[in-house]
Amino acid sequence: MPGTSAGSRRTEFAIVDPELGDRDWASIDPVRVRTSKGVRHRFTPAMYLWQRTRSHVWCESQEERWEVLWLDYGGQVERLWAQPLAIVFGHGSRLSGASHTPDFLAQFTDGTYGLFDVRPANRIDDHAELQFSESANVCADLGWHYRVLTGHDRLATQNLNSLSASRHDRCMPPPEIGAVILAAARDGITRGDLCRVASPACPPLACAWIDNLAWRRLLLLDLGDVFNSDTEFTTSDRALTGAAA
Repeated sequence: MPGTSAGSRRTEFAIVDPELGDRDWASIDPVRVRTSKGVRHRFTPAMYLWQRTRSHVWCESQEERWEVLWLDYGGQVERLWAQPLAIVFGHGSRLSGASHTPDFLAQFTDGTYGLFDVRPANRIDDHAELQFSESANVCADLGWHYRVLTGHDRLATQNLNSLSASRHDRCMPPPEIGAVILAAARDGITRGDLCRVASPACPPLACAWIDNLAWRRLLLLDLGDVFNSDTEFTTSDRALTGAAA
């Protein structure tokens, strides 16, 4: 399995085994390999700001950016790198001699690692199925997770993208106002009413505060529904129990 490290800027090869999987990949700080063609579907590749590490993640397609957005929102991935390594399938593999560059390497909040591939469900053909299956086998040998990300509901994704505009720390409400918002939403309340509760003198001022709490999963809403002033927010269990955002 070849990969590149930031310190040496050279390609390094290693045999897949549990010892390789147990290495501290975060300290290696891998550089993306980028073997795919990119720039597809009229999408200009973009750098997504990964909030947890204040670093950027390269996205080669709009589908990749949407999946990175959902991974960021999910809160289970601590660090994410784009195309930092490649898998060369060896003897015994149905793809012996071929190689594959997974889209993302992730370090999860529990310290474990995993690989992600991004492919819309309607574009997974027999070859892709085989490639993903063999990649999953490699991850099993490494002791890593593996998952193919196949997309989400379009409306839910657009709503989440709207919330993400307020994910930055500058949009966090002052602690005393955040407590008022969470208390008001215990039994459910519309977005419009919640804005008026949080900022009676200027309700629009509260929009970013509410969206920030929703992005941090302290407020719950139905992302699959139309997002407007009538959208209902409810305080999440993790907010009620004092779980960290």
